[in-house]
Amino acid sequence: MSRMVGGRRDTGGGAYESPSAVLLDALVDPSRPVFLFGTVPPREGTSFESAADICEKFVARSRALATDGFLVYDIQDEAGRTKEPRPFPFTKTLDAAEYGALLQRRSGKGAVVYKCVVEASHESFDCWLDDAISRHDHRCFNLVGGASSSVNYSGPTMPDAAEKVLARSAAFGCVTIAERHAKKGTEHTSLLRKSEMGAKWFISQAIYDTEATVKLLHEYGSLCRYKNVPPTKVILTFAPIGREKTLKFIRWLGVNVPAAVEERILGAGDEERKARSKEENVAQCVQILCECLRTILMQTSSAGVPLGVSVESVSIFKEEIDAAHVLFAKLQAIMLDAHGCPWKVKWAYTLPPTAGERAVAVMHAAATQAGVTTAAAAAANAQAAAVVGRSGIALDLTENQIVQVLLALAVGFLIGAHRSS
Repeated sequence: MSRMVGGRRDTGGGAYESPSAVLLDALVDPSRPVFLFGTVPPREGTSFESAADICEKFVARSRALATDGFLVYDIQDEAGRTKEPRPFPFTKTLDAAEYGALLQRRSGKGAVVYKCVVEASHESFDCWLDDAISRHDHRCFNLVGGASSSVNYSGPTMPDAAEKVLARSAAFGCVTIAERHAKKGTEHTSLLRKSEMGAKWFISQAIYDTEATVKLLHEYGSLCRYKNVPPTKVILTFAPIGREKTLKFIRWLGVNVPAAVEERILGAGDEERKARSKEENVAQCVQILCECLRTILMQTSSAGVPLGVSVESVSIFKEEIDAAHVLFAKLQAIMLDAHGCPWKVKWAYTLPPTAGERAVAVMHAAATQAGVTTAAAAAANAQAAAVVGRSGIALDLTENQIVQVLLALAVGFLIGAHRSS
């Protein structure tokens, strides 16, 4: 299986394809699994410099993982989810789109940005979406509804939000919850309905019990065959835990962690729990989650639903952060082995293109189509870059705006040179 690592792809003729576009191709391609690594933005109030430093450290360590891209979660209070007290206090974070843009620039890989659509007004959602697309160059969004169906929210509904995303030539996916299917038996019809709305992928809630997931995938695959439509890719999410408090939070989120799994992770009794270290606990959890993926793959091989894997690295505890990286590599190997094709992972040091490089690539492609010589296009780009550099205009512009300025100037120089000749 061929793998592209680094998020930058030459599409021929020097054309540049953005990290978001490359990630979108991987998300929607049914012939191959997709591999994502999830994170949360720093807390609200973090300075840009500190956020950039946090991002750089996260990306530096994640370079050892052959990810297709990242998930950036939109953390909500979710007070309406349950009457149970929150195990961890709620802390607002920086905007997921802004932090996702940092990840894209630092890593050269695209990000799927989570967005809770019902917490804001229609107008604020529109402004956020326009900014995420035009300023931050995001094209992949994971839309999330409200925590409780009994609450009347003021913002757009899921169909409203889906329509807004599609109208801007972006793509979206949704969350799927196997536990919901175990209780109501209707999650497979919800997947089909959201696919008909335009959803291009689904990302599961964290999995610790395979029974509900296996049942959902089989019934979703059967429904798609009955309707004669291709099933949409389902990305299976896993998150290592090694502490009782983390386990309580996972359950507070509505995730089913069977008692037998809890005993394997934390210990069967008080004495065993006291004797076990956090590192031993989380290592046991990694083993359990690998078993879960093997079971799902084995028992759903005939379902016909394309799959992917995501691993959440959202813990603040070192042993759980370390385990997320170990788990990703193990799950990726299990998934690729089950896929049935020879595979290998290659690492290559790449840098995302600068605004000037992007402008040059676009200009050269346009020049080729127009029959303009490469030398003339290069000269026009050099003149444009010199003007921008002398004026200092780039200091107050976003990267996309710089590209547009460079292109406009270069086209002007090119037209001038053509007329004078």
